[in-house]
Amino acid sequence: MKNKLLFLFFLGLTVSSFAQRKSKKDKVEKSELYIHQEAEYYFTEGIKQFILEDYAKAVNNFRSSLQLVPDNDVVYYKLAQIFNTTNQLDLAIESITKAISINDNNAYYYYLAADIFTNANNLKEAAIYYERLLERIPGEENAYFQLGAIYLYLQAYPKAINAYQRAEDFFGINEQSTTQKQKIYLKLNEPDKAIDEGQKLIEAYPANSKFVVMQAELLSANGYNTQAITLVKNLLATNPEAASTRLLLADLYRKQKNLEAFEQQLTLAFKNPTIELSGKVTTLSKYMALLPDSQLEQLLPTLADELVKTHPGKTEAVLLQADVYAAFIEKGLVEPGRVAEYKQKAIDAYAWYITQNEANYNVWQTLLNFELQLDQYKQVIAHGEQALVVFPNQAWLYLVTGVAYMGLSQWDDAIFYLEEGTKRATTNNALLEMFYTYLGDVAHQAGYHQKSDAYYDKVLQLNPANELVLNNYSYYLSLREQKLEKANQMVNKLMRMNSENSAYLDTYAWVQFKLGNYYEAKRVLEKIIATKKPNAENYDHYGDVLFKLGQKEKAIAQWKKAKALDNSIKHINEKIEQGKIIQ
Repeated sequence: MKNKLLFLFFLGLTVSSFAQRKSKKDKVEKSELYIHQEAEYYFTEGIKQFILEDYAKAVNNFRSSLQLVPDNDVVYYKLAQIFNTTNQLDLAIESITKAISINDNNAYYYYLAADIFTNANNLKEAAIYYERLLERIPGEENAYFQLGAIYLYLQAYPKAINAYQRAEDFFGINEQSTTQKQKIYLKLNEPDKAIDEGQKLIEAYPANSKFVVMQAELLSANGYNTQAITLVKNLLATNPEAASTRLLLADLYRKQKNLEAFEQQLTLAFKNPTIELSGKVTTLSKYMALLPDSQLEQLLPTLADELVKTHPGKTEAVLLQADVYAAFIEKGLVEPGRVAEYKQKAIDAYAWYITQNEANYNVWQTLLNFELQLDQYKQVIAHGEQALVVFPNQAWLYLVTGVAYMGLSQWDDAIFYLEEGTKRATTNNALLEMFYTYLGDVAHQAGYHQKSDAYYDKVLQLNPANELVLNNYSYYLSLREQKLEKANQMVNKLMRMNSENSAYLDTYAWVQFKLGNYYEAKRVLEKIIATKKPNAENYDHYGDVLFKLGQKEKAIAQWKKAKALDNSIKHINEKIEQGKIIQ
């Protein structure tokens, strides 16, 4: 009985000890589970903050997660992402290196490592990570292209060629590998190898005309122009749908100085509606940049017209046509007798273009300038007022519209637009000077003499050396016989500035005439007439001066000369018939 009790005692002790050990194990397992749950919580919170781009909080949460579970490669990867984004590159390198040391079988880690080292301008190390990626993880062969690009940048050309060749070995002959290898061979001054690569690409994809074009351009650029022409001609013979290559063929013929073939191919291309408009626009713009050139000067306007015929209703075609004619005028490439014709063609094209696109201010400017140059005042007014609806604060539009009303002698309308323009040109003194100059002229024509004087005074406040206003202002005062001393001061200043201009000399003489300085007026007018370029007004004024000096017969003779040049001079017939000055 005693032994049985002893056994039960030991049995109880053993059970009790086992129960205690089991309890401790459960506690350890629960503790580890808690730790992992806590680590997962911090990681999840870090991800939330990462998404919200609150990187400081995200870093704190990720680091808290690592304190609980130190060997979590995913957390190090996320930290590396943050540090790379925030340009903390040393920390980024430390984090991604740790992530890869824990798990070297994740492609994303290698890509991020390469990106970080690239950002740190350590391309050699970036290349190492691409190499490791390609060595350890199958299915990432696209990385050959990034590796090749890095080696190319590092000018490690053999390694770059090797990388692209490895890509080609895996993917087959492809455009990216070929073009990059060609680029390297050209840098190494080995054009024949580059050409060989292009030929391999053509043979691999015989139906792709793009590769033929690339090869022809490469051949031509390296002195094989004849071979390039043959290649393109063969393509056109077998692939009529590749008509756009005529643009290239034309260029090749021009390089060969076969100008007849150049023009023929270019004309065929521009007449072909299947060739995209964009290619023709690029071609025409390219040749415009080569002007002046005798052949192109004959050809380009014709091609511009053909562009519009072949692609009707296309705004790009019409705008380019207008720009071609405008450029020819600007560059002085138009025969004198055809300038108005070219301006009209530009006007017609620009006028149509603005019906489709009214937001191009430069087009409005060019259109209005040409219309003004051809004295098409009604069109200027119509287009100017239309443009002002779109650009109500453009002072220049008020200026040209006002000038057009001046051309039609609609003085009040002209004054309205010119005055409105001054309100939009308050910070542009040069433009204000033009506005006030025109306003002075218009107000004089309208008979608003006080306004005219006020406008001229504003011009001279802005620019005391404005020759045109010094001339007109003093002349108009002399006509009205008002403020003659002021007129004399202005015209004398003008003479000090420019004493060779016949118009200014005539104004000076007329002011002297009005002041009674007849001999001085006679001296100056004789100087003008001696230039052999006098106008009717000079002879008329000279006749008036001679009459005042008592030389009536000589005065009549000068008036007759004035009439012969301009029969519309005021009172000229009465002067001759009555033999006296008629005011």
